[in-house]
Amino acid sequence: MKHQVMGLALATTAVLAGLAGCANLNDTGLAALSTRVQAYAVVDEQLVQGEMLLFPDHTGTVALRADPAVVGAPAEAASAPRPAGKPMLTSCVGRLRYTATTLGSIDLRCNDGAVADLRMALIGDTRGYGYGHTATGLASLTFGMTSVEARAHLTVPPGKQLVERTDPTGLELR
Repeated sequence: MKHQVMGLALATTAVLAGLAGCANLNDTGLAALSTRVQAYAVVDEQLVQGEMLLFPDHTGTVALRADPAVVGAPAEAASAPRPAGKPMLTSCVGRLRYTATTLGSIDLRCNDGAVADLRMALIGDTRGYGYGHTATGLASLTFGMTSVEARAHLTVPPGKQLVERTDPTGLELR
């Protein structure tokens, strides 16, 4: 009887270890088949840019950062409050999931506490845009587009404009 219980416990452990290995193999396979694309977003009147990783299972991740020149500015400029009195936005991360063939949602969370649920539309296999709201303003995001194309889909604050930079960092909000 004791040997049967030990055998059952050993078999259960082997099955669980095998399933954990399958999950790791699946994650590795998804990463190998994923597509990286450029992403831009305007969140609460601030520009962040980076990349989106699109997986073949109709999910993805987004990682965005503010312009390093702005983040690395002198302390008095970097600590200047935003119009709403919130801290400076330096990064956002999020998860994407498709809800239909050409539609999806992006759950975007930023270091300053801003949270947005963006409704996304695909305009190609690896290109799209999304719009949503934070508690204090608007959020818009593009991915898989050149900086010129992205400007057409991003919501720019009144009195400001998105300007294409000559260096490879993409866009600047002035």
